[in-house]
Amino acid sequence: MKFRVLGYLEIRTADDHVLDISQPQQRALLSILLLHANRPVPKHRLTDLIWGPGPPASACGMLRTYLWRARSLFDDPGRLRTHPGGYALHVEPGELDLHDFRRLVDVGEQLLDDDPHTASLLLQQALALWQEPVLGDLPPTAAMEAEAIHLMDRRRLAERSLVWAELALGRHHEIVPRLRAMATADPLDEHAWAQLMLALYRSGRQADALMTYTQVRTLLADECGVDPGPELRRLHQRILDEDETLGYRGADADGPGGERAPEPRPPAGRGGQPPAPHQLPPDIPDFTGREAETARLVMLLGAAGTAAAPPVVLVCGQPGAGKTALAVHAAHQLRHRFPDGQLHVQLGATSDSPKCVHDALGELLRSLGVACGSVPESTDERAALYRTRLSGRRVLIVADDAAGPTQARRLMPGMAGSALLLTSRMRLAAPPGATLVDLAPLSPADSLLMLERMIGRRRVTAEPDAAARVAAACAELPLALRIAGMRLAARPNWPLSTFAEIIGDRHGRLDVLEADDVGVRARLAPSCAALDPRARRAIRLLAHGELDDFASWVVAVLLGEPYADTVVGALVDHCLLTPVGVDATGEPRYRLPELLRLYAAAAGQDGDSGPEEAASVRERLLDAWLLLARAADRGIARVPLLPAADDARGDWAEAVAAAIPGRVTTRIMMDASAWFTAEHENLRRVIDRECPVRPGTAARLADRQFAWQHRHGLLDEAERTWRRIAECAARLGQEATVSHARVRLACVSAARVPCGVGHACDAP
Repeated sequence: MKFRVLGYLEIRTADDHVLDISQPQQRALLSILLLHANRPVPKHRLTDLIWGPGPPASACGMLRTYLWRARSLFDDPGRLRTHPGGYALHVEPGELDLHDFRRLVDVGEQLLDDDPHTASLLLQQALALWQEPVLGDLPPTAAMEAEAIHLMDRRRLAERSLVWAELALGRHHEIVPRLRAMATADPLDEHAWAQLMLALYRSGRQADALMTYTQVRTLLADECGVDPGPELRRLHQRILDEDETLGYRGADADGPGGERAPEPRPPAGRGGQPPAPHQLPPDIPDFTGREAETARLVMLLGAAGTAAAPPVVLVCGQPGAGKTALAVHAAHQLRHRFPDGQLHVQLGATSDSPKCVHDALGELLRSLGVACGSVPESTDERAALYRTRLSGRRVLIVADDAAGPTQARRLMPGMAGSALLLTSRMRLAAPPGATLVDLAPLSPADSLLMLERMIGRRRVTAEPDAAARVAAACAELPLALRIAGMRLAARPNWPLSTFAEIIGDRHGRLDVLEADDVGVRARLAPSCAALDPRARRAIRLLAHGELDDFASWVVAVLLGEPYADTVVGALVDHCLLTPVGVDATGEPRYRLPELLRLYAAAAGQDGDSGPEEAASVRERLLDAWLLLARAADRGIARVPLLPAADDARGDWAEAVAAAIPGRVTTRIMMDASAWFTAEHENLRRVIDRECPVRPGTAARLADRQFAWQHRHGLLDEAERTWRRIAECAARLGQEATVSHARVRLACVSAARVPCGVGHACDAP
């Protein structure tokens, strides 16, 4: 089949029959799925793209109808597939015009320097795939417009690349009208004006080129109140100087050895400068997901040509989140916006041999053409020369694994035109004025898609539940998914269900996630080693606690000190604690990443004290839950039917109480119900854990939330809790606890009767 989406939607069958699709929203749905071909689109995202904010009440039903109709269009039922993360329309290579466009552009742009003739042909073929009206069947929603802008930007970059190819072939006369149209269509695009000025100058129209500069300078002043950027100003000066390197170098302008001299491109340096460096590592062929983050990086860094200051962006995230892969992927998409070069320096802050900024500057200066003997000795002089070399040029610098803001500050360009892209495991590594892009794990849909690309779609679709379990065991982290995919790809006959059982074992999971010199442990170890002793101890104790999410007072209790916010802040700054919002009491909540939990817990088990420490952590947290739940229960103004047992636990309970920050008890006094709401999941976990071994303790904790459950209509949950307590207590022969649980069950039954005696169990 053939699919066209770059103009009006068109779907042709194998016998060249055009499918009749008349309903506008049906066409919109298919267009959206084709724009995301082979990638799942969540249902809520489809709704946003088709109807925008405030969709009609019937949107879900209409969407199901459109999906059903879409499936009926294809003979192959596997064309439109349902994934855990949404719906994906599958196309083969060569079937979709959008994929053809991207492939032709990528190859053409790679040939710009070496074979401009072939590059021109390929880029013309790519641009010919676009038809009017462009993207004609996309719905006019804000969400869809954002995606369309990204596509139009890629088309515009392809048009620029075609112009460079035509200029390299000496076709400057022919392209002047096209360049005028491009500049008129987007009058704030300084790059188009620069190309027009160059074409005019090469056509022997120096005066027209200078008048064009005056025109765009006036336009920018009137519309934006700014002067032209460094690219236009530099080109203007070179035209005034009649710089001979701006002239066309045809086939007779041979360099040494008879090779054709390279075609100069503004602003690719002045005569005598070395070739532009292109140091980016290879892009990952199966890079998956991160569309929003990639688009943001391209937008932020791509503004270097018009920004008042050089853009600086820091990509941060927990170990294994794919920071380097994203930075390299985005940098490849930006390489033609930085024609003076792309530099890459590995700072190695978390490696065995980190690179100091002094050495990094020396490396960058040599890459910029400074001879080894001319590199200054002092760091300050190197930084000054580095800024001088970047002045008036458009260079993208990618600095991987930065240590901190001082190091990053030395690598910042001094003037507009260039841009700096940093990666770090430290949120505070961003220098002043930098934009922070924080990476979360992949979505479940993108995690499955990443597995598909590594092991094949058939294996994933054959066992979708097992594939989802594998992705969840990898915590949706690209590094862990990469290693799991490598293992599965090396064992093509393994059922995914077998591997899911192996990797699902928490005790051996980190062993599975090791492959040669790449592994989760190797990424986590240096991050933990960089912490101070208190923060390392906090990580280890939190791993033993096995909490879902928690407030900072939990860390204070574990460390035995009421002022633990600095420790929590350090862990967040090192991307080892994930902020997950603010709870009902106003306390920020955090989560320990799952693979870090396994790593820290295993490290804490080394030695004889490991099991004792884990048991101590659970006891200390249990005391804290009992103390705080008792305080909160009093705030509910509960008058229990039966007096509860004394919760005093001697010196140990007093030590726990002393470690709880005062603001926590104050907030409980202000709104006890909010505290129960915030800690509901953790209380449930503790009760479930204690039931089989200490049902009496579970009953004491359940007692303290019973009134809150009653007032909030959680009687079914309360009934399940007390039935389990009664069963476990009966199994252990604890008759007093069994009797108490039965009384509570009677209270639950009474509470279900309107205006019944249930109120006696929980009188106001």
